[in-house]
Amino acid sequence: MLKRLFTATFVFAALLFVAGSCRTVQNTLEPTPAQVAGHYTYQHGWNYDVAEAHIDVHETGTMDFYDDGTALDSARQVYKVILNDGGAVIWVFNYVSPSRWRVEGEDFYFAGEEKTFRMEFLETTLEGCDESQTTELGERILKSVRGSIGRETKFHLDGLTDKELIWSYTYPDGHSDTWEFYRVRH
Repeated sequence: MLKRLFTATFVFAALLFVAGSCRTVQNTLEPTPAQVAGHYTYQHGWNYDVAEAHIDVHETGTMDFYDDGTALDSARQVYKVILNDGGAVIWVFNYVSPSRWRVEGEDFYFAGEEKTFRMEFLETTLEGCDESQTTELGERILKSVRGSIGRETKFHLDGLTDKELIWSYTYPDGHSDTWEFYRVRH
């Protein structure tokens, strides 16, 4: 009888220890800079309309997050612009954005550094239009991106593992967009 009581007490104490350990592990899952820090690859696309055209954008890039809260976003961005009059232009940009980031709970804050940001034309392909039809629009796109790069954006942290980082953003009109970053091992 004493042996059963001792065994039951031991099992109960072990269960309490395990339950306490699980609770402790759950409370420490909030991302730390060391968990986010790393080199990632990504692909992302979006589209939008302006008065004179429909614009489809696709980017392929790398994102480096550093422990000190800085980051470097480097991408090849391709803008395909379909003009309302039927012509089209494809612009390829080199996008380089030194940035800063921080995590608070499930919120991932991110902003580019205005002074060191670069978005450079690499090539232009015209289809059924001439450059004079598209120059102003190209300059407006660059000005818009440069004008918003320093604004801190709050993303939702949807996932963080040793293989990927996923965040999303819900726009004022209610639609959401998701970015998936895949960690590259060195």
